[in-house]
Amino acid sequence: MSAALLSATAASQKATTPTTTTTPFPLLALPLEIRLLIYQHALTHPSLPTLRRLSTQAHCSDYVLPALPVSPALLLTCRLINSEATPVLYGANTFAAHPSLLTSLPYLVRPSAPIRDPAVARRIRRWWVHVRLDTDPAWEAAEVCAAFDGCEELEVEVFQAQFASCGYAVLRRFEGVRGVRTARVCGSVEEGFARWLEGVMMSGVGERVEGHDEFGEG
Repeated sequence: MSAALLSATAASQKATTPTTTTTPFPLLALPLEIRLLIYQHALTHPSLPTLRRLSTQAHCSDYVLPALPVSPALLLTCRLINSEATPVLYGANTFAAHPSLLTSLPYLVRPSAPIRDPAVARRIRRWWVHVRLDTDPAWEAAEVCAAFDGCEELEVEVFQAQFASCGYAVLRRFEGVRGVRTARVCGSVEEGFARWLEGVMMSGVGERVEGHDEFGEG
């Protein structure tokens, strides 16, 4: 092949080869307020509490659960998106407390996929804890206070094999919790006691609260 032909071929290839340009990721061109709305849509979903209950209470195995309707992989896109979206994922969602370790190894839906990084777990402000009244808990009252004092939301879902078959000794370990912005006690528990305990947990830190006259001790 002659030098002239080689030169013409190279020029032709150069002319037809597409030019690669680097453009900013379109999401980052949007105003911050819009990006935060997108993060909220991508990282939260109203079906998560139902899926978490099914998984936690062994009504549904992990492999039967549908794919999670959230996209946490968004946090891996870049550092800026990670810094903006992380507070949404861990601050706007409610996470399940570990049955024995409480705020260590929490999980969003599946107990088999816990959060192992303590620094990440400390970002969580909304908690759901499943409490059985008919078994001895693995935690003491002081540990419950250390775990949940001052959190934004705390939902205590109570279970017992037969309603009014056992007392509220396990729930009394939550009586020292203070400073919760929104507390909810539900499930297999007498309504009056549930509302009283909610008020106790939403009391100010260090505030003494009058005891309930019926603790369900039988």
